Amino acid sequence: MENSNHTICYFSDETVTLDDAAMTSLFEKSSTFNNENNIYGIFLHIAGKYLQILEGHKEVIDPLYARIREDDRHNNIYEVFNKRTEHLIFKEYNSKFSIVKSAGDLADINKYLESNRYDSRCDKLARLLTPFLMFSDI
Repeated sequence: MENSNHTICYFSDETVTLDDAAMTSLFEKSSTFNNENNIYGIFLHIAGKYLQILEGHKEVIDPLYARIREDDRHNNIYEVFNKRTEHLIFKEYNSKFSIVKSAGDLADINKYLESNRYDSRCDKLARLLTPFLMFSDI
């Protein structure tokens, strides 16, 4: 059987500022769905920007990504990559989908990426996270 592991990474701009309760609800809904569907990765929001990395079976993450692209809470989606992969980077990170809620969470992910370089995606993701590391409070 062909490997159906896939990784999608994108940035987007928020269209409306969500209050703490709405952001918590979004994070909880995303985390619950992704964990129930064996989707790995991270989701973070800083300074009006979203960054999400989704990893899992293509048959599961493609329809999810299609719904995400239609969500009017963000726009200007910039797709960093969307490709088949042999290795899921975040499967070993936390054994579940991770919501980045603090600068410490972000620093932990960066350390993980630096020490687990499976392929060029790890280096690219570490570089993408670098600007976010300057925020002391997420």
